[in-house]
Amino acid sequence: MTPIVTTTSIEAPTRPLPVDLVDGPAGLLYLLPRAPLTLDDCEALSQALAVRAAALRDRAAAPARPGQGTPRT
Repeated sequence: MTPIVTTTSIEAPTRPLPVDLVDGPAGLLYLLPRAPLTLDDCEALSQALAVRAAALRDRAAAPARPGQGTPRT
């Protein structure tokens, strides 16, 4: 499981969100909440998922270097 840690600003301390992310088969992502989500939690989760999606898109679009195989999506 992938822990998600978020912060709202540089000055704010980081805190873990009450959600576990599990990479499933065929590239599916499962969210397993450990507690009810507040509005702030939902906004932070949305931002974290957007960053993750952008990173996966960038990795898939990057040309494979010799010896590295195909990028995982």
